[in-house]
Amino acid sequence: MNKLLKNPFDHDAANNLSDEEIIDYYIEDYNFSRFIRSTKNVFLIGERGSGKTMTLLYNSFKIQHKIAKDSGYDAYKWIGVHIPCNTPLFQKREYLLINEPYKESIICEHYLVLSILYAIANALEAIDELVDYIKPFSDELYSSAEYMWDVKLDHSSSNYFEAIKQFVNKENIRSQKEINSRHSDNFYDNALSFASTIMPFLLSLKRVDCLKDAHYMLMIDDAHDMNEYQIKTLNSWIAYRDHSLFSFKVATVKVGRPPFVTSSGGSILEGHDFITVDMEQAYQNERTSFYHLSTLIVERRLEKAGINTSAIEYFPINKDFEKQLEKYHQIAIAKAKEIYGDNTKAVGDFAYKYQRALYFKDRSSQANTPPYSGFRTIVAVSTGIVRNMLDPCYWMYESALSEQRNKKTKGKGILIKSISPAIQNDTIRKRSKDFWTQLKQGLENIVPNCTQQEGKQVYNLLEQLIILFSKRLKAPISEPRAIVFSISQQDKFPKETEIVLKLIDIARKAQYIYTRIGNAKDLGKSDTLYVPNRIIFPNFGLDPDGQFARVSLKAIDLYNAALYKKEIPFGDTNSETESIQLTLFDL
Repeated sequence: MNKLLKNPFDHDAANNLSDEEIIDYYIEDYNFSRFIRSTKNVFLIGERGSGKTMTLLYNSFKIQHKIAKDSGYDAYKWIGVHIPCNTPLFQKREYLLINEPYKESIICEHYLVLSILYAIANALEAIDELVDYIKPFSDELYSSAEYMWDVKLDHSSSNYFEAIKQFVNKENIRSQKEINSRHSDNFYDNALSFASTIMPFLLSLKRVDCLKDAHYMLMIDDAHDMNEYQIKTLNSWIAYRDHSLFSFKVATVKVGRPPFVTSSGGSILEGHDFITVDMEQAYQNERTSFYHLSTLIVERRLEKAGINTSAIEYFPINKDFEKQLEKYHQIAIAKAKEIYGDNTKAVGDFAYKYQRALYFKDRSSQANTPPYSGFRTIVAVSTGIVRNMLDPCYWMYESALSEQRNKKTKGKGILIKSISPAIQNDTIRKRSKDFWTQLKQGLENIVPNCTQQEGKQVYNLLEQLIILFSKRLKAPISEPRAIVFSISQQDKFPKETEIVLKLIDIARKAQYIYTRIGNAKDLGKSDTLYVPNRIIFPNFGLDPDGQFARVSLKAIDLYNAALYKKEIPFGDTNSETESIQLTLFDL
C-alpha cells in the first residue's frame, strides 16, 4: 500500500502500536517526563484514552534506548519497566480458594512479585546490546541469583535474562501445583516477596558497569484492575522510604481509583509517599492546554504522513458559520457596551459568554442543525480525551479518502490535503447519533453489572441534562454555556444521591460522563465536577463549546430526572451557576 494511503489518525490502543509509532506519535511534555524519569513514586490518573499507557510505554526502557541512539543521552540511567495488569500472572485468582486472609495476601504478593520479576527480565532482554554486555558477568549473576533464591537456574542459554524468565515460569507451575494440593502449607514457606526477590535481584545487577547507577521505574499499568491484596501490597512498597534504586509509576482511573491502604493497615499519603499527575488536566502549566496538545498531536501525524499544513488549515471551519459567529460577536460587543461602557475587560467577558449563545438562541427551531466543523469544534467534542479527539479525525479522513477514490483520482496514491467542512459535519453528527443509538440500546450490554433498568435510567438522566443545557443556552442568564455540573444537597437526600452516583458511575464507565476535580465554594475544599461527553451534543443541535463555569444541580432533581423522566428545574431559585477555572480547554 502506498504510504500516503495510511490514515494518519489511526488510534489503536497504545499496547498495539509499534515502537516506531509510539516514538513518532507521542508528544513529549517535559513536565510529564520530569515526573516519570525521577525517583518519585507517581500516580498517573485519567480515564480511558487520556494517554496513561502511551506515557508509560514512551518512557519504557526499550523505547528510550532507541531514542537515545539518536539523541546521545544515557538510556541506562532511567530504566522503565512496563508492567500491565492484564497478564495471566496478575489476574490469577487462586487466592479465592483459601479462606485465610493472611495466606491469601501471601499468595497475591507471590504472584505479583513473579509478574514484576518477569517484566524486568523481559525489559532488559529486549536490548540486545545489554544482553551481550552482561555475558562476562553471567557466572557472577547466576551464582548470586541461585544463592538468594535457593534455586538452580538453567545455564544452557547464554542469555541470563531468559534464564530468569524460565525461573518465573517454572515457579508459577510449582506454585499452582502446591496451591491446588490438599496440603499446601509448604508453599507458604517458599513464597516470594518483594524484599526477598525483586530488591536483591536489582542490587545484583549493579555488578554490571552500565547498570551500576540505574534507577528502575516499575510502571504498573491499569492498577484499578488489581485485587484488594495486590493493591495493599503495592501501597506497602510505595511506602518504602529509600527510592534510590527503584520507584513506582502507577497508572489508574481517576474516579474509583484504588484505596491508599497498606498491608499493615496504614496508608500512603500524597506529597509524602507519592505525587499525582492528572492526565486530564490542561498539561500542568499556564502556557499550555489540551487544545495546544491536540494541535501538536494532529500536526505531528500530518507531518509523518507527508502533509505539511496546520491543524486549523487541515480542518477548516464552515465559512458561513464563521461569518455568523463574527456577526454575533459584534452584536454581543454592542450589547456589552450598552451595559459596561468603555470597560474593555467587562465587554470582552460578556462577548465571550454570549457570542455563541446569541447565535444558537436566534436560530429557528425549524433550521437544520448547526454546521459542526473547524479544529476548535473537534477539540471541543473530545471532552479533553486524546482518543476522543482522534476518533472523528480518523473517520473524517476515511470519508475524504472514499470521496476521492469515487472520483477516480489518477496517480499511485491519494493525498488528502484537507477535510472539507461538509465531511467534518457529517462525521461529527454521525458519531453523535451513534452514541445515542448505543445508549438507547442499553448500557447493560457494555457495562458489567448494569441492569436494563439502570441503562434506561442513565438514558433518562442524559436526556434531561441535554434539555436543561438547551434551555440554558437560550436563556438570558449570566452563564448560558455552562455544560458542567456538580451535585448539591447530597446530605439532605442520601438515598437518592446514592442511586444518582451509581448511575453516573455507569455512565462514566461507558464514557458518557467524565469527572474533574474543582474547587468547592467552601474555601479549601474540592468538589467533583461532572462533564457529559460533548460528542452527545451535536445530535440535538447544541453547542459543544462550553465555558469555564458549572451548574449546581440538586440530587433530588437528578434522581427524578433519571427515574421518572422529570425535567430538571431551571431558574435562579433552582440552580446555581458558579464561574470556575476548569482546565479542559484554554482556547
